[in-house]
Amino acid sequence: DSLLQEINLLTNHSMAGITQCEDFLMFQRALKQLREVDDKIIYALNLSTPTASMRARGASPGEMCAHLQDELEVNYRTREDRISNCITVLGDNIKVMKSKVDSGDITAMTNLRPAQNTLRLMKNELNVEEIIRDRSRQ
Repeated sequence: DSLLQEINLLTNHSMAGITQCEDFLMFQRALKQLREVDDKIIYALNLSTPTASMRARGASPGEMCAHLQDELEVNYRTREDRISNCITVLGDNIKVMKSKVDSGDITAMTNLRPAQNTLRLMKNELNVEEIIRDRSRQ
């Protein structure tokens, strides 16, 4: 239970950083906090496997593992949805900037390259997320 409470605490604490897309470093810090759960998965699985004394009190290993898996899946979906949302938002912003660049807007021209780099970084995070999810499921 304590790990699941930690998951919820990390998720709630990191949501402010992960709901914005413009500050990539803040977004990445929030992702890192949310990914700490994956780093602790072996520990979590050990906790989910009750000892003989826990079984005697009615703890079900299957239920505990299923509950942990459900929590992890919610965490995976949340992170992936937020990354995908930022990819969409940044992509839309870049389209607007490109049209402004085409009409000669100098400010848009200077902002375009950093926005494209941030988009590229977000797409990388989506790939990292897939690797983390696959590794955790093993």
